[in-house]
Amino acid sequence: MRAVLRVCGAPVLLAFAVAGCGTGHVRPQSRAATPEVRAAVPGEVVDARLVRAGTGWLLTDRALSWTADGGRTWTPITPPGVRARSVKGVFFLDPRHGWVVWAKPAPASRARLEISATTDGGISWSTSPLAAPGPLFADTAAEPAYIDFTDPRHGWVAVDVTQTALSPAGVLFRTTDGGARWQQLPTPTSGPVAFTGPQTGWLVCDGQPGTRPAEQFYVTTDGGQAWHAKTVIPPAGYRPGQATYMMPAPASPAAGVLAVTFGGGGTRAVMAFYQAADRGASWELKATVPMGRPAGEVNGMPAIIGPATWLTVSMDTHQAVTVTSDGTRQLRARMSGLPDGGLADASFTSTRSGWAVINANRCAAFKTDCTQTSALYATTDGGAHWTLKDSTTAPA
Repeated sequence: MRAVLRVCGAPVLLAFAVAGCGTGHVRPQSRAATPEVRAAVPGEVVDARLVRAGTGWLLTDRALSWTADGGRTWTPITPPGVRARSVKGVFFLDPRHGWVVWAKPAPASRARLEISATTDGGISWSTSPLAAPGPLFADTAAEPAYIDFTDPRHGWVAVDVTQTALSPAGVLFRTTDGGARWQQLPTPTSGPVAFTGPQTGWLVCDGQPGTRPAEQFYVTTDGGQAWHAKTVIPPAGYRPGQATYMMPAPASPAAGVLAVTFGGGGTRAVMAFYQAADRGASWELKATVPMGRPAGEVNGMPAIIGPATWLTVSMDTHQAVTVTSDGTRQLRARMSGLPDGGLADASFTSTRSGWAVINANRCAAFKTDCTQTSALYATTDGGAHWTLKDSTTAPA
């Protein structure tokens, strides 16, 4: 799901029983053999991700849908019995293997999370409990779940749980059988995770610059059993306290690349790309891209195309910048076709094919008659030109 920035407090460790650590009961379910195909999917655009060129998923407040033709037509693939508004996270490893985390309605004391898995592109789904029922998940509809799989069997789910803005908490789960059974693991904070294999991964705190947890991220080399705080050396002219760590949307599996924005105090922001060495023990600065505003106000997103090819979409500079050759070359494209608004997410599968989710607020008069538009846009030329694929407008 899209990145959510917040102030991080002290590390929080949560412990409770996890359903599915034993045999568990998996319920296979299928949607209609002849699915409905639409030219567009109605509803508020919540998230979207390009999986391969022209192929990807779109989550609205009404349905999870799939396209294989660049967004000209959409096939609803919402798991049976799941309300789209209850979906907290979606991840597709490839066009066949996907997972959906959702909150099952229940009384506060029995609230729980479920995960649905597909191995045939959403034609059929198997659903199993992700976590044992408990009050911790009673008010999690607005909190995201971050999903990452390195292969069809090994995956992780990091779930934000409702706390205060100054003390976010997270719960981490791991599976080694494709999602039928899950084990709870310790986590030092809340935020997205990314793994390059069954053992090596990192976790980025959803933090703001200037707070200590936001000045560090966490690395594991044992599959998530233990986490170690790390920092990166900032580019010349910047300080560690100006860092905001971001988890780029990677081509799967993750490429061992971390994006960090630096700025603040009137300093022009940059996005820095770091590459991991020694299984994440050290991180080398490879490239910096100007972003136009102080960190904390950056309206841009990174994307990972491959181990040596990265990209940024910046609404502040109106540029898409492709970084190649391990950071030694940059190609800038002046963007057209994207409206003014907040960039909620960006994903690319090549230096040419990408998607962007834009949220824009407009008022007919000062703070009156306001509307919010959420939209999905696509590019086939590296971000130079964007076309609208789906959009909805609702009262703000």
